[in-house]
Amino acid sequence: MDSARRVLKILLLFSEERPGLNVEEIAREVDISLPSAYRFLSLLREMDLVEDNGDGTYVLSPRILLLARSAEKGLQVAKTLRPLVERLTQATGEAALVIRRVGDHATCVEMSQTDNPIRLSFTPGQIMSLYRGAGPKVLLAAMGECWAQRYFERLHPSPPQPEREAVLAEIAAITAQGWSKSSAEVDEGVWAVAAPIKIADTVVAALSVAGPQFRIDERRADHILEEVLSSAAEASQILTTRAG
Repeated sequence: MDSARRVLKILLLFSEERPGLNVEEIAREVDISLPSAYRFLSLLREMDLVEDNGDGTYVLSPRILLLARSAEKGLQVAKTLRPLVERLTQATGEAALVIRRVGDHATCVEMSQTDNPIRLSFTPGQIMSLYRGAGPKVLLAAMGECWAQRYFERLHPSPPQPEREAVLAEIAAITAQGWSKSSAEVDEGVWAVAAPIKIADTVVAALSVAGPQFRIDERRADHILEEVLSSAAEASQILTTRAG
């Protein structure tokens, strides 16, 4: 499992800003030895996932495009909800996001930014933990307490025991009330609220609104929560109808 985790970490190092990486960079950032880095790269080359760029760096191979196309098809939920997400931003004056669970992580798959001069630095595709932030915690709560406990056991490093216990206690409340709220859990000074999006009775995503905390007083917070709950219910109806 550790080797598989490191191989996947190598793949996730590549980005639009860093399309090419040398072995030394990979070894340092994944915290492995140079021989291990070469061994893992050899495996990725064998699977046609990376290739030697000819200048001492490695890049993702064209085969990754097939995975990208598959991922794009899987994001139909996000595309379907794009107009609703944009309306939610207009109604609240803050950024609206659709967040989905991918294994043991959460990621933003759709986002509508506000025109305010102070905006979130968050971007679609950004990976988050499942135990911090309104949207991720909605997804964690949907998996149930037993799954959440096993999730914490899998995490390396794991959060401190008091934080784990606080999150486990909170997910019961999230399930009961149907929404989650957070303050400065993902980014300093950012407030967020989220509600589940369901197909039938299955949670498939979380709909969230987030913005700078100084801009959101109690009255605005209540208004945003109402808009999120209403929009999440509408999104659930749209997706359930399409699935049927």
